[in-house]
Amino acid sequence: MRLELTKGTVASDGEDIYWELASAGPDDERPVVVLSHGAGGTHAIWYQQVPALGQDYRVLTWDSRGFGNSTNRGGSPTADAAATDLAAVLGEAGLERAHFVGQSMGGWHTAAYAKANGDQVLSLTFADTIGGLWTPGLRKALAEFNRSGGLVGEGPEIVGGHRALWPGTAERDPARAFLYQALGSFHDPPLGKLRETIQWEVSHAEIAAIGAPVLFVAGSHDQIFPARLLAESAAMIPGAVFVEIPAAGHSPYFEQPDAWNDAVGSFLRSV
Repeated sequence: MRLELTKGTVASDGEDIYWELASAGPDDERPVVVLSHGAGGTHAIWYQQVPALGQDYRVLTWDSRGFGNSTNRGGSPTADAAATDLAAVLGEAGLERAHFVGQSMGGWHTAAYAKANGDQVLSLTFADTIGGLWTPGLRKALAEFNRSGGLVGEGPEIVGGHRALWPGTAERDPARAFLYQALGSFHDPPLGKLRETIQWEVSHAEIAAIGAPVLFVAGSHDQIFPARLLAESAAMIPGAVFVEIPAAGHSPYFEQPDAWNDAVGSFLRSV
């Protein structure tokens, strides 16, 4: 299917928030999938998802405050601020109910939006993220990851050696791993403010009360939020689905796009 791309910027709380919508054209009334990126990306990071999911859905991507083409004048890229921005984007694009997918940091943004706008949520996908659904095990895992150096680590930066990727990805496809690094280098994201985002919390009961189907998808080698712990979190939401993507780290949507697209696509079709 030939897809058309609509681009725009909307004012939100003193910021300019960039978005793109892929569709079959102005008369396209198919359901919408909203993709929210992580701290290592922008709307562009979804280049392997938009054409694939776009065969069955309209696909909205956007840049969080301080990422890509969006501003961050106020220096407050919190989860609640992102929820406000996302609501503004959807309003500007003329969209209402949608399926929401959040990767890593984007999981907090997605969950915050869902908590405030539950009636607009067709489904929720937590992709290698806890999205504020903290458990003691996940707090411990993140603390251990940060003590080991976090996303930066020690020593020189290795081509394709991003810690959000499974080392096997760079060995299997060094060009893909290097592209992951490159896509995160075109902006100066407010990573120092990321703590403000991840301090935001939501309970499993609050997510369950929204009443929308929930999917957790995780890479088998995720060092930040281990798959087994995300599986445990998923089990705390009645009816939630968990899918583990093999041979991938924290970013299986990028490392194993076919498997990730199949998992998310199958879930969306079941809703």
